[in-house]
Amino acid sequence: MTFERTRRRTLAAAGGVAVLVAVVAGVALYWTNFGASSSSAGGHRQGTTAAGNPAGPGLTDSCTGAPLKSQLAAVVQGGASLIVATGRLTGKSVTGAPATAGSLAFYAMTLRPVQTLRGPAVASGLAAWIPGPAPGTPANPVNSALLAPGGRLFAIVWPKAATHYSVGPTLQLAPIVGADVVFTPDVCWNLNGLQPNQYQDSAPLRSVPGGTNFGGVHQAAENGLYTVPLATVEQIARSA
Repeated sequence: MTFERTRRRTLAAAGGVAVLVAVVAGVALYWTNFGASSSSAGGHRQGTTAAGNPAGPGLTDSCTGAPLKSQLAAVVQGGASLIVATGRLTGKSVTGAPATAGSLAFYAMTLRPVQTLRGPAVASGLAAWIPGPAPGTPANPVNSALLAPGGRLFAIVWPKAATHYSVGPTLQLAPIVGADVVFTPDVCWNLNGLQPNQYQDSAPLRSVPGGTNFGGVHQAAENGLYTVPLATVEQIARSA
């Protein structure tokens, strides 16, 4: 089963549903409709996902294109940092006019402690923002970032100067559960060649800004959540 076929099936199933259940194989690869703008300096591309969220600069037009290492190298070249951290939502959000670039809302998170793997050093205690659905909108793995119970995460940290959003810095994150990074459909992560496993841990993942949990003991057999060992992701990030 090809990644492109998986992407088409997922996008077809995602419209208007609260839980993604139709992913057959591959990885979380759902940032679409790129190309709203570009920059020759870092290969930046900005656009929106099918869910209406901003697709941060530096990701490729097609989730089936460049592999993860090339994606991460592009974002570092574009001025972003790659980190492992523990994040906690503050409860603060901005919506409407202040939330630009196609996102319906941004949600504040404090990062503490922070380990910078590549790119400019990120200080512990940093306040960052996560793009997401408007408050009260049903969350699903396509339109919402997911958080592990303890808040550990791997993330791309985009400075405000690179995104031109009204808030910043901005996070594109993947939760960490145990020794694995869980790649979710709200960001286009290309895991081709990494032999990802389907996420079947008992720990449920909390949607941002909150409410619905995904994964856990009652998850569907095909849940759109895939894991790669954290050690592997860190190695790729450091060499990006």
